[in-house]
Amino acid sequence: MKKLYIIQMHTKTIPARLIKFITNYNYSHIALSFKKSCRIMYSFGRKKYNSIINAGFVIEHKNGKFFKKFKDTECRIYELQVSKKQFKKIKKRILYMKNNAHIFRYDYFGIFLRYFKLPIFFKNKYVCSYFVANLLEEAGVCRFKKKTIFIEPKDFELISNKKEIYSGKFLNCK
Repeated sequence: MKKLYIIQMHTKTIPARLIKFITNYNYSHIALSFKKSCRIMYSFGRKKYNSIINAGFVIEHKNGKFFKKFKDTECRIYELQVSKKQFKKIKKRILYMKNNAHIFRYDYFGIFLRYFKLPIFFKNKYVCSYFVANLLEEAGVCRFKKKTIFIEPKDFELISNKKEIYSGKFLNCK
């Protein structure tokens, strides 16, 4: 067995506060890590810490500029037990996305479509929660009760085989 880590976070940026207001949920962002330390995470979000315009597939670094600027980021980390096959499948998909990051974009328009429950998606476009949920379902780790395109940060609480291992300031987790 292997372990994956799902990170729910709230960075307190303007877009994060807007998402938190709309969803009425404490966390506004989701990322995935292969290590308990969560030093390296994979998600969809801004590519440069000071601009929301250029966004897409991102590798987020705990010790990077973004979290140094938004050091009050709150988070909750879940640990998931997965098979070696599931772990390998997710790693392979992440590697593909990393090597082809230029074709993956953040789905700004899709945010509005999701809000109105319109199941329209665009090739190679994701938001963070859809990205992580899609990885988990494609690898057979879990099944959500709704389409992954409609998954929100709060839906990760419903994963049955998860274990909460941390809650608090992101930079304080070990």
